[in-house]
Amino acid sequence: MARGRLRVHVRAGLDHGLPDAHPRGAPGVSVVPMHPEATADPQVVRWVVPAGTLPVVGEIAEAPDDLGQMLHFEDVTSIEVEAQAVVIRLADGQSWSGAGARVRDALSAALQHPQRWRPADPVTEDDMLRAALQDVLDGSVGDYIRSHGGEATIESAHARRAEVRLAGACTHCPAAGFTLRSRIESELRTRFPSLVELRATDQPGKAARPTWLTLRRRSV
Repeated sequence: MARGRLRVHVRAGLDHGLPDAHPRGAPGVSVVPMHPEATADPQVVRWVVPAGTLPVVGEIAEAPDDLGQMLHFEDVTSIEVEAQAVVIRLADGQSWSGAGARVRDALSAALQHPQRWRPADPVTEDDMLRAALQDVLDGSVGDYIRSHGGEATIESAHARRAEVRLAGACTHCPAAGFTLRSRIESELRTRFPSLVELRATDQPGKAARPTWLTLRRRSV
């Protein structure tokens, strides 16, 4: 059966000799879809993967099989997991045009064993929620908010509940509630399905109630 090829996304002006996004999978084993994105640093590539692929976030201390060996022998100097990506830094002297295919295949194989990834620091469910929400706010949803003069930042992420502060043009915008529910929350649930509640700190979209002053005529 012929396999389809995944599109390689390269940001404009950035091309570090990225490998093809099509890894070699073992017969009968489904391959986790992924594609590489170049970054401003020629040693770093961001491998985009589906949300929830790995149960950890942050810097990785141990990875399965060949990818772990690359990290141990410092062919790869760092691996960091985001909500929807694995960011890999090659050692100085290595290049993606030379080592990219090997890293790609090692990453593809390692993604088949999510429970064998070990973070450098303990990761809690709150960490996963915060990372997922930050990923939403750093992405296209955040770009949309900023393009309209607004700003969204994380206030808290705890016990499957998150709180954001909408500022700038969002403060009294009638559409802020729609943005919160239909954009931020919907995207967050794709990355963190066990979300219980998302709310805004200042109830955006509701204008402050006016305070009326009674003026008395001064006697002459």
